[in-house]
Amino acid sequence: MNEISKAKIHFTEEQIIEIQEKENAKRILDIGGGGEGIISQVYGDKVVAIDISKNELNEAPKNDSLKLIMDARQLKFLDEQFDTVTSFFTFMYINNKDLKKVFKEVKRVLKPGGKFLIWGLIIPEKKKEDKDIFATRLNVKFKNISIETGYGILWEDNDQDIDRVIDLALQNELEIIEQKQEDQYFYLEIKK
Repeated sequence: MNEISKAKIHFTEEQIIEIQEKENAKRILDIGGGGEGIISQVYGDKVVAIDISKNELNEAPKNDSLKLIMDARQLKFLDEQFDTVTSFFTFMYINNKDLKKVFKEVKRVLKPGGKFLIWGLIIPEKKKEDKDIFATRLNVKFKNISIETGYGILWEDNDQDIDRVIDLALQNELEIIEQKQEDQYFYLEIKK
C-alpha cells in the first residue's frame, strides 16, 4: 500500500472476535456471506449464504454451504424458513436507510423464536478533517481456527453503532437477548 492511500484510511486497533457455535442453529441465513464466508466456515452445510455480489460469493471458501446472489432488502424466501439469521460485519455496507427493509425481511423469514445474530463495526460520524475510509482488522477465532481479515468502507454517511441497531430491532418488535460492545465492534443476539 502506498503512502497516499495509507494517509486516507483510518484503521482501528485489531479486534479479536471469538465465535461460539450455537447448538440450536439448524438452518442459517447468512447476510453478506461472501468474502471470507466466516459463518459458512463455522456452520458448513447449515448455511445459506447470500450476497449481492457474485464476486464476493466466488471468493468465499469452498464448503458445503449454499451460496446465492440475493439482496437482503428483498429476500426471495418464503416466510419463517430460518432458525437463525446472521450478519457478520455486513451492515457497514448497507445504507442506513435500507437497514429498515433488511430488518423487516429478516423478521419475515425467521421462524418463531428464531434468532438474528449481528456482529458490527462501530463507525463514528465522519468529521470534515477525518480520513476518507474507515477500516478495521479482525482476528476471528472459532473451532481452533484463526482467520485474519479486514473490512473498510467509505466513511461519509456510514456511521453506525449498537444503539441504532437495537432501535431497528425494537421497531420490528424483536427482543434483545444479548448485547456486547467492545472497543470498536458490537455483537447482538436478537429473538423473534
